[in-house]
Amino acid sequence: MNSPTFKAIMIGATGATGSHLLLQLLSNDKCVKITSISRRPLKIDKKNNKKLNEILIDNMNDLSSTETAWKGNDVFFNCIGTTRTKAGSANKFLNIEFGISLEAAKMAFNANIPHACLISAKGVNHKIWGPAFIHPLFYMKIMGKKEQTILNNYKFKYATIFQPGMLSRLQSKDSLIEKFMQRKNIKLRVDLLAGAMIKEAEGVIIKRSIDGIKYITGNNQILSIL
Repeated sequence: MNSPTFKAIMIGATGATGSHLLLQLLSNDKCVKITSISRRPLKIDKKNNKKLNEILIDNMNDLSSTETAWKGNDVFFNCIGTTRTKAGSANKFLNIEFGISLEAAKMAFNANIPHACLISAKGVNHKIWGPAFIHPLFYMKIMGKKEQTILNNYKFKYATIFQPGMLSRLQSKDSLIEKFMQRKNIKLRVDLLAGAMIKEAEGVIIKRSIDGIKYITGNNQILSIL
């Protein structure tokens, strides 16, 4: 009996984890089509990637022009991620992590995509007091709100939340300390996180995973999927 195939759509494919997720999906025989929606072009060879549908858009807060692309997919991957420094301000950080996530969740939900898979962080809580001037608390609150986009704002049949600890972005010249932290699972390599996300999506498609919400918390639990 042939293994089930699936179609995926994602945001955040130009980021640290998203770029690895995209490459792994493109080389995965079970994934027959992958749609990426982003503002920046993908830095990959697109000539031989016939199953890739790349959509570039100026404003990720309004995805209405991409409505058709969401239909017929089996899983939605949210790999959007930034820092307050890269975003430029607390409001911009909120807009990227929560605002774009909310808009994408709406599109995926309205397209009847059954499974949403999202990267969050360990220890987040959307209910905590998190003023913008105390960034650690603000970060935990906003990331908690990001999770709610696929839990309460839009309730998917299957929702998987990945809550890693520190991540290793696999820079070309990782220090000895960085490599040590990778070996001890203090830092989780982003390519391994991407692999775990795909394994979880495959599990849902072939009904290994139960209906409803699933939290995968901490680097060790994420690695156990692999």
